Amino acid sequence: MSALLQITDVPYWASMPAKPDRLPKVSSLGRSSLSLVPARRACAVVLIENLLQLAQAYGPDFAISASREIRRRLCARFLTSVKADLACLRDDCFLLWSNDSFARDGCCEERFASEQLETLLSNLGSEPIRAKGIAALVQLHVNWIDVRSPDQRDRSEVALSLWTAQPFPDSHDKPTDGWRQLYRADMDIAVRLSEALQAERLALEWRPVIDAYASASTLYWEARPHIPRQPDESASLTPDVFLPCLQRLGLTRAFDRLVARQVIDALRQQPLLHLGVRLFAQSARVDHWWASLLSILQSAPELASRLTVEIPDGMAFSNLQSVRNFCARLQSFGCRIAIKDFGSGRGNLAAAQACRPDIIKLDASFLRRARESELGGECLRDMLALCGHLAAHVVVDGVEREDDLDIALDAGVQWVQGYHLCATEEPSEFGARMNSTQRGFA
Repeated sequence: MSALLQITDVPYWASMPAKPDRLPKVSSLGRSSLSLVPARRACAVVLIENLLQLAQAYGPDFAISASREIRRRLCARFLTSVKADLACLRDDCFLLWSNDSFARDGCCEERFASEQLETLLSNLGSEPIRAKGIAALVQLHVNWIDVRSPDQRDRSEVALSLWTAQPFPDSHDKPTDGWRQLYRADMDIAVRLSEALQAERLALEWRPVIDAYASASTLYWEARPHIPRQPDESASLTPDVFLPCLQRLGLTRAFDRLVARQVIDALRQQPLLHLGVRLFAQSARVDHWWASLLSILQSAPELASRLTVEIPDGMAFSNLQSVRNFCARLQSFGCRIAIKDFGSGRGNLAAAQACRPDIIKLDASFLRRARESELGGECLRDMLALCGHLAAHVVVDGVEREDDLDIALDAGVQWVQGYHLCATEEPSEFGARMNSTQRGFA
């Protein structure tokens, strides 16, 4: 980052050995002095994607402290030798070569290689950075990069490899006059959430998707994460508060991964139930955050077949092809895909085309409008007809009172969901067993 000072004591390029003019020659006997060249090691690139935003929101000094802390965590947990295993290219960019503490075994096999990077992500970003009275979370991207080990590389090779390793950018709102205040307020909420997760305060509520004609028949139970309020807290940390903050900060993947892991644990504990987990659109991509969970689902079809993954907010998809690949991978394991809040924005048809969902959940606003007018009822029936061409199952969400269920039945829907159904349909013993907790973002 050109806006920040370099954190390395010795400039990276100054520490490089001179590039040899030519490779060692092969002798006439077929034996080569190439054996003297060190074996090529796998290398990972670690990018702090929000370091520029941290500098803009909190100042360059805090951003440098954040960079130094990530370097300290790398050195403490993933290195054998700082000189031989780590290079700091910029304040926001590190190269980490395989060594006795990182990726020593299995790094050539795709599944294990991806799980190595998942461990790297969860360890480096699980706790807030604290410096100068400020606390903030870093947004990380990691990947394998084709760069030779420190005594073999050259500048042009690294520059090209770094360019190809850049992640596809998430969509962000353009900075406004109040951007700095909003960013800091969002980050304060994200840090509070991180602290609550580390204190094992995450709980899941379970809301059923039921058959409107036979309430005992359940399509699946949707997990809704929340943080129970503590007696000494002045303000509640509700999903309506923290989920939009995570989305604006680009920090949804770590949280979604944690909730998904808890839902998979619940599937193991309840072998007869079908459960659902909601993911942000930002999380709907095949990357290293999902390595271990994808491995579990691939190897355990009895779990995958009982899992429904809900993806809301089609307008937030920055890369439809990534979403398509993510959904196709899950469906190949036997999972079902649901589009949530369908009809709430202009991007929903594109979302349905990309995800090819098994289930579509209509936005609750359609049922509210049907409650208010005849025109609203016609709109609900038209949407149900459209959705019936896009997915095998259609759900009307937002059943908040008894007459809502009657309206849904009149419109011809089979599956319904809403607050009105929770009190009468959720088995108390199931809710008690499922409200377990999990530690931290990692």
